[in-house]
Amino acid sequence: MDFEIPPEYEQLKRSVRDFLLSELEPISRRLDEEQAFPLDVHRKAGKLGFIGAHLPEEYGGGGDLFAKSVIYEENCRVNLGYNVSVNASDLLFANNVARHGNPEQKKKYLPPIISGEKIGCWAITEPEAGSDALSLKTTATPCDGGWVVNGSKTFITNAPIADFFIVQARLPGTSGADGGIAFILDRGVPGLSTGPKMDKLGVRCSPTAQIFMEEMRAGPEHVLGTPGEGLRQALGSLDVERSLSPFSSIGVAQACLDASARYALERKQFGKPIAKFQLIQEKLAEMAADLDVARHYCRRVVWMVTQGIKVTKEAAIAKLFASRMVSRVTTEAIQIHGGYGLMKEYNVERYFRDARILEIGAGTTEIQKIVIAREVLKEYE
Repeated sequence: MDFEIPPEYEQLKRSVRDFLLSELEPISRRLDEEQAFPLDVHRKAGKLGFIGAHLPEEYGGGGDLFAKSVIYEENCRVNLGYNVSVNASDLLFANNVARHGNPEQKKKYLPPIISGEKIGCWAITEPEAGSDALSLKTTATPCDGGWVVNGSKTFITNAPIADFFIVQARLPGTSGADGGIAFILDRGVPGLSTGPKMDKLGVRCSPTAQIFMEEMRAGPEHVLGTPGEGLRQALGSLDVERSLSPFSSIGVAQACLDASARYALERKQFGKPIAKFQLIQEKLAEMAADLDVARHYCRRVVWMVTQGIKVTKEAAIAKLFASRMVSRVTTEAIQIHGGYGLMKEYNVERYFRDARILEIGAGTTEIQKIVIAREVLKEYE
């Protein structure tokens, strides 16, 4: 099986690249310093069809997961923070609506997300429920005509700017994967509020905050999917989400290789470009090799998802390898740039900070190892 980009996707790749270099690259440093999300750029991307490429065509999407992976990589090649927010909106929020929503919810929420006019977020992480997501404490207590929701969420991407929210809660007296209930909500629902924007090391143009539910009332129209099955629904959506997550690492690593190769050809020491020195060549060779291996394996995982193949192990392997790969590549990019690599005028400084989240978000390196080992042992039982 050939996992090179099919010819019909080359134009998409070039179009996305040209758009981002024109609209996003020139302002990325300012966005990082101001911790500002580029809403105008996002809306333009939506009009061009660069949002929700994997979502159902009847709601404005492209229905094409491979196209989404191409866009995903190009976004991250320019600005990882921007893609983190796009991902939270059109993948974590909208993909769950597409999978579990009723016709009315899909009609209401998917088109404005795909067009870029609205922003979504997905809230499950809590102060004491991060990697251990099934330990969430947010409760949904039945009342006349619905539920009263109380609890808080933390580290929620897009919370400060989201128009729409999916909030995971738990029915009283339940534990583990049982009793989960997901609510789909609009900003402004009484009892729902968000905290101030968190000040972060990297991906700073992607806003992150807490969410609070205080005596928030939700009716049947707010329930996403089946009451009691919300956590299983969320876990069941992870194959698609995890198959795309490694393209964050691939995009950043490609940006580092681009910048490092150009710099090595331009920078002179001892009377010649540093690209002539074997130790610099070794760094570039290892960066290129790591990147190529990661990209081909991750494309295979996306193909498996499109074929309906379960990819729990493969997606975890892709996430583990790619996120560790980009940690190595960003470190070497700084080293190749030397002192200039520490200066904000060079993008590798931002890539280095941004990449740190990739071994933490969407499942930590340690959790990926647990998942892989568990799946391997199943093969021998």
